[in-house]
Amino acid sequence: MAAVAKARRGVFAGLLCAAALATWGCVGPSTVTVKQGYPFKETMSVAVLDFDWVPPSGTVAYGQTVVHAPNAGKYVADGVSARLLEIPRFQVIERSRLARLLAEKDLSQSELIKQGRYQEIGQFLRVDYLVIGTVNTYSCWSNGTLAGHMVSFNCRCVEVESGQVVWAWEGKVDVGPFGPIDPASGLGRILDDGLPKLKAQIDATIQASR
Repeated sequence: MAAVAKARRGVFAGLLCAAALATWGCVGPSTVTVKQGYPFKETMSVAVLDFDWVPPSGTVAYGQTVVHAPNAGKYVADGVSARLLEIPRFQVIERSRLARLLAEKDLSQSELIKQGRYQEIGQFLRVDYLVIGTVNTYSCWSNGTLAGHMVSFNCRCVEVESGQVVWAWEGKVDVGPFGPIDPASGLGRILDDGLPKLKAQIDATIQASR
């Protein structure tokens, strides 16, 4: 009887593990970290800059035809910017206005970021925080009747005055082999999972500091 009960527990544990692997519910495709003890303001002016993106070289791997999106850095930044608007405390500068302002001053945001000149960018854009990031993968693939997509990125919110990172967000999905092929669905999945986590952690940090 003890052996039977042990076997049943083993089967049950295996089913739980399979269910966890089959769903995103427990952990999800996003990891969010918020700086503990940071004095988050009721209103935070934010600019989301284009994310860095260098498409991997090559188009074929292991018999798969892989297509890399050419403007993934801009596209992912647009998605993050749009979703941050759902958190009331964030006043996000419109992305089209941001691009226009940088073009008028003939400024290269990538060079300014590399040099760590956050305060200069913040003063020019009249924001207190910058969201900067890197897209590691934004691709779709196909191999005969099989298809899928891969999306991964990381970003961080920097306080321009001090240069300190107040929150960071990392997301990754790898979908296949039966589709969907559009990586935009993977990006949406990451954003849907990560935004509530970001809001909840910021709220918890504020509550803990009171």
